[in-house]
Amino acid sequence: MDRWVRSLRGPRSDRSVSSQPRVLHESERLPGGGVISAATVFLTGKECPFSCVYCDLWQQTMTGPTPRGSLPEQLKSALSDISQRSLIKLYNASNFFDPSAVPPDDDNTLLGLLLDFERVTVECHPRFIGRRCFDFADRLDGTLEVAIGLETAHPVALSRLNKQMTLSDFDAAAAELAQRRIGLRVFLLLGCPFIPKEDQLEWTFRSVEHAVRQGASVISIIPVRGGNGALEALVARNEWASPPIELIEAAAERVVKLKLDTAVVQIDAWDLKQHIGCHVCGQARVQRLQEMNRAGAWYPSIQCTVCGLEEQGAGTGA
Repeated sequence: MDRWVRSLRGPRSDRSVSSQPRVLHESERLPGGGVISAATVFLTGKECPFSCVYCDLWQQTMTGPTPRGSLPEQLKSALSDISQRSLIKLYNASNFFDPSAVPPDDDNTLLGLLLDFERVTVECHPRFIGRRCFDFADRLDGTLEVAIGLETAHPVALSRLNKQMTLSDFDAAAAELAQRRIGLRVFLLLGCPFIPKEDQLEWTFRSVEHAVRQGASVISIIPVRGGNGALEALVARNEWASPPIELIEAAAERVVKLKLDTAVVQIDAWDLKQHIGCHVCGQARVQRLQEMNRAGAWYPSIQCTVCGLEEQGAGTGA
């Protein structure tokens, strides 16, 4: 499977370890209420060793090991653009505790740069969650949160994603993090390959329930986007289709009805262009999803005279 996925990939971006890291500023709801400022820093380093069928993040990585000292330099550069020191998310399109992606010799410097932050989020596959992760959490001035891509709790689909992770692997990692009071953030897929179209919404929310049971405090539902080669091959075989905006909006409607006390569930509204066919109402639909994420409440649906689309559940409150 690895060879098939990689053979279908296109060119990488021109980013390097010397590129200025992108910083995304946003507000994020807290479980139980309240909003904090969050800064996401997109670091550049070695690609993830796993070749997941759905993933396009390899485009922003390098093939060789991350040079020692390069990530602290990127973070230093990004910090000049971050004034609020509440939550910082360090996303390297790989695994933060993979020594070839984040050299262990850089841990001391990174910890020093993160002194002022109340909460630090990093992403990591369960296979790399171990002693280094726990030591990093113990030495961090603030609280560590680890983001894990569960993707789906559908056992058959999960096994076919080539993620090299079982549901038991995820559960074990979640338990280890909970035991050490390390936060858990979870990524789930909407439009997950190998799940029938008619079952997509149901399995997304079964997966939400599973993540909550395992202690996740933040759950991001990510609409799967094409463009990595493997997904286009599945489209050609009529085995996958990009989730339409109607499905994404239906998921958002269901999210605001959950009313969870221990977790925040949100729709990832970044880069939804390929899911929206109408140039007239598209931006308004994205803004509505973003507002629903921030407020955790239902907002009136967008009605468009051009495309005639109306969000599923229009006219109903949460």
